[in-house]
Amino acid sequence: MKSAAVFQCLLLTAACLLAMPIKSEGLKAKAPEAAPLYNKKNADHLLLVAFKDASIKRIPNTATGYRQRGSYSSSTWSEQVSEQIAHDYHLQKLTEWPMTEVGVHCVVYQVALNESVADALKNLSQDERVDIAQTMRVFNTKAHEGNDPYHTLQANLQSMHIDQAHRKSTGKNITIAMIDTGVDLQHPDLSGQISQNQNFAEDISTSFDNDKHGTAVAGVMIAKKDNGTGIVGVAPDAKLVALKACWPDSDDTMAAACNSFTLALAVNAAIKSGADILNMSLSGPQDPILELLLNKAIAEGMIVVAADNSQPAQETNFPASMPGVISVQSFQPAASTAQNISAPGDKILTTQPHSTYDFISGSSISAAEVSGIIALLLELKGDLSIAEAKTLLQQATLGNQTGLLANINANQAVSALCAQTRCAPETLSLAHKLSHWPSKPFANAFN
Repeated sequence: MKSAAVFQCLLLTAACLLAMPIKSEGLKAKAPEAAPLYNKKNADHLLLVAFKDASIKRIPNTATGYRQRGSYSSSTWSEQVSEQIAHDYHLQKLTEWPMTEVGVHCVVYQVALNESVADALKNLSQDERVDIAQTMRVFNTKAHEGNDPYHTLQANLQSMHIDQAHRKSTGKNITIAMIDTGVDLQHPDLSGQISQNQNFAEDISTSFDNDKHGTAVAGVMIAKKDNGTGIVGVAPDAKLVALKACWPDSDDTMAAACNSFTLALAVNAAIKSGADILNMSLSGPQDPILELLLNKAIAEGMIVVAADNSQPAQETNFPASMPGVISVQSFQPAASTAQNISAPGDKILTTQPHSTYDFISGSSISAAEVSGIIALLLELKGDLSIAEAKTLLQQATLGNQTGLLANINANQAVSALCAQTRCAPETLSLAHKLSHWPSKPFANAFN
């Protein structure tokens, strides 16, 4: 009888534990084997290896083709090769997946702490089976919170003449893919603006709606216009594909990190989405796998915009340092030159989680503003090239007293494009009439 009572007590305890609510948001590693992928201190012992697989995107999901495995898929042939490589070089395989848009299979290996990473890289680079071998790179978002009161409101939009540009274009029918942290999908200024969303960092950060950095960047680009609340984005009629590849350093913080693994998954998804623009408000060291994917995106006509880290060492300024990527600085008069594209980035009012707003600073915000302006241009000319967009942006800059560049006059860029292509006659007529009116400051963002 006594053992039966003990058994019943154990059952009751287990039932109570199962009934207890479990907090699912915030930073959390779902499985112990996933933890090394996201540990920044462990990154120098992680290797990314890529090799071509001709069966990707060609053979359907059959016993001999790619089969579903978790969130991704992998082929038997690729798995055999990755296992052989692990065995040959005494590596631990952590994860693998097909980068479908470039026909390459990618594997993350861990080098034992007592083994030489340099030797492993040298051996892999000389292996005929391997096309790319690199260490795991770590990237960081480029924004920080401000503490000033809300007295300036959206001074950035006034300085860029966004209100005048909106008389000609609002980004309608344009899609921006954003690789960042998550976004508050229920924010009144963002609800309905996001057409797709996916979390590629869910093993470490299950939260999406609570993330600050992505919510701030999204608001700058696509916050609703004339909805009676909050702020307005640079391209309020554009749609957003929100791809989470970065995770906050801790709960309720703006700072966030990403790595080669999560970013590769997100860039591949961005290409598949068919978005017109890719915004990457982050920077880090040069990365061969990401370079392969971003070159594919550029080749397919996607305009890639990245935050300029404004550091002399180019190895910390990728992907902004890539040819073909539009690099954007937060406006700094002493650093601006005729070759730079700069936009306001100091105390910019934007969206934050839980239906709030705050002033945020950094080149992350500047890059988002430029992505929004490019959306305005693409609405008017859908086949606008990267070179054309960059020329329009550089020519539509406001000079300062030193003769260097200040920030972009969006209305000037839009008007210059309208002079080259055919804008709607009624839009041009209205714009001509209103161009002589004095510019009015934006209404209070909290009315």
